Amino acid sequence: MDMQMFEGKFGDIKSALQSQFPSMNISEDEIKTALRSPDDLIQLVCDRTGLSKDEASKKVHSVMDSLHISDETAKGWMAKLSENVEHKYGELKDKFLH
Repeated sequence: MDMQMFEGKFGDIKSALQSQFPSMNISEDEIKTALRSPDDLIQLVCDRTGLSKDEASKKVHSVMDSLHISDETAKGWMAKLSENVEHKYGELKDKFLH
């Protein structure tokens, strides 16, 4: 999936996570950061809810499976997002240093 599809799915991901973990106050930025790796998202859920890593993992994977998003797909999105950020950073750096 490309970044456009990620942006389209992001609202679904956020809503599903908030529905699965209603007491967990989580921002869009925290979700985007945590989606770099399934382990990061699982750790965020553990930290915020007090669930064991195993239980958090089951619930997070259940949410992602319900949206037809694999671990590899999520990792791919974040890799592309990271590349875009690095590219934009390079452009800004060149612009201000010249």
